[in-house]
Amino acid sequence: MEMNQTVLTLLKIMLAVVMFGMGLGLSVRDFRRVLQTPWQALIGTAGHFILMPLAAFIVVKVLNLPFELALGVIIVGSCPSGTTSNLINYFAKADVALAIVITSLSTLLCPILTPLIVNFLGGFLEAPPGKEIAVPIKDMIGLVVAIIAIPVGLGMLVRKLSAKVAGILEKVFKIFGILFLLFMIILVLFQNRDNFWSMVTTVGLAVVLHNTIAFALGYFVPKLLRVPEAQSRTIAIEMAVQNTTLGMTLAVTFFNGTVAMPAALFSLWMYMAGMTMALIWARRPAPLHTGEAA
Repeated sequence: MEMNQTVLTLLKIMLAVVMFGMGLGLSVRDFRRVLQTPWQALIGTAGHFILMPLAAFIVVKVLNLPFELALGVIIVGSCPSGTTSNLINYFAKADVALAIVITSLSTLLCPILTPLIVNFLGGFLEAPPGKEIAVPIKDMIGLVVAIIAIPVGLGMLVRKLSAKVAGILEKVFKIFGILFLLFMIILVLFQNRDNFWSMVTTVGLAVVLHNTIAFALGYFVPKLLRVPEAQSRTIAIEMAVQNTTLGMTLAVTFFNGTVAMPAALFSLWMYMAGMTMALIWARRPAPLHTGEAA
């Protein structure tokens, strides 16, 4: 089931509004943490564009997913942090400042890296004859710049001009962002209503495995690199909570509702898993170290 152009245009505008709201909560000062703990910020950001896409590719190959669903899983794995990852880190009593930096950096890098990764890994997927789907990399880069980079930049500009106004608006846009995510999930599920259960049984395991691997790699890789406990927990949450709203928007814009299905299911699962881990870690909070690796 394809969406008409009016609906697609509306979805792009709504996502741009959500990202403008994210920009309202950011300032240049937020990026100072990169200078204080560059190793931690680099590990967290690289996890989104190296570990997550590779994990997605391995999962779809091992499970031998159909082409369109496999492409959808790879799109999810190539997205930056979701804005709610910062909130989950707050509930987990982790390093919220580091979470904001990783979310910001991965979001600012995604206009270039997300389309490139989807195009590269998508090229290794085998499509059935007659169902080949070309990844329009130039169009995808242009769209992500328009609905991510520019709105975030404008939001940061508003905050620089008036932090008070930005603070008031940010609360409204956060609510809008949550509602838009719910709308996207419902829309994608509705599009796939005729074969919903068959898709869930096909891609559900892939979503759970992908998210579980994200938590595991996000936690244990930093630990192996001697990143402190609190920051390792932060990176794990950042990697496991993706910007699935962006993933669904890209999928329905350039492909179809079937490709968007993994992002919709990932959205539902990642919040349950994320909040579960947050509650577990909040019971045993780790001391915050703002310096480099211990």
